[in-house]
Amino acid sequence: MKKLFMVCGFALMGFSAVSAQSEQFYGVGNRIGVGVGVGTTGISIEAATCLTPYVGVRAGVNIVPNFKLSTDLDVGEYDATPLEQIGFNEIIPPSVEVEGKLSMTTGHVLFDIHPFKTGFRITAGAYFGGSKIVSVYNKEDGSLMSIYNANQKIEQVNGQAQANNLKYPCIGVELGDYMLTPDDAGNVEATLEVSGFRPYLGIGFGHAVPKKRIGVQFDAGVQFWGSPKVYLDGANGRHQLTEEDTNGEDGGALKTLSKITVYPCINLRLVGRIL
Repeated sequence: MKKLFMVCGFALMGFSAVSAQSEQFYGVGNRIGVGVGVGTTGISIEAATCLTPYVGVRAGVNIVPNFKLSTDLDVGEYDATPLEQIGFNEIIPPSVEVEGKLSMTTGHVLFDIHPFKTGFRITAGAYFGGSKIVSVYNKEDGSLMSIYNANQKIEQVNGQAQANNLKYPCIGVELGDYMLTPDDAGNVEATLEVSGFRPYLGIGFGHAVPKKRIGVQFDAGVQFWGSPKVYLDGANGRHQLTEEDTNGEDGGALKTLSKITVYPCINLRLVGRIL
């Protein structure tokens, strides 16, 4: 009997030690991991900690280089407006050099839920960043000044000729179905915008704070960024483009774009435990 009590005592001591070790492993700041990954959200850098055996939390930044691309866009309605006949003698360029810029760097806070205490997990949280993800603008500042001046003259002539039902179309830069008219500084900018706060839901494998020193994580999910909208900064100030701005076309591109309400996120990450 005495030996039995001794065995039970040692067993209880061992269980208490394991429980204490387990409690020390979990909890905010008790164990910290870091990760570096790559995927559709760019290059990710994050830190993580374990809350319970089933829940972890991680936060970080996703860096996407501000990729830029230059191209030429045609000036529209030029042939339909006889500028010399209405007394306008400035030179209108047949095309304009524009630059497109991608801006998708974001931050994130994500909660990993491991329902089976295994590497499989369900992840929920949010990404957040700037609402402008694509911008298109004239590369040289003020390069559209002659187009702005021509439109001022056209509007003046149209106002004087209303009695004869004579109306000349304004001139602008053709971007797909859209006609972009410059502001009084000779500039124009079109932007594609989504919500700055983007809830996330996905699944994955691997622990953000590995029990060993090094591990691997895989994520697959979607950001819910709302309906993308196209805005124009031009002659009429800043306004959202609609199908009425498609220069007589059907606006199909706008309809299709507005239905893309989620952004796919696939990431592969190398993680390590530093504490």
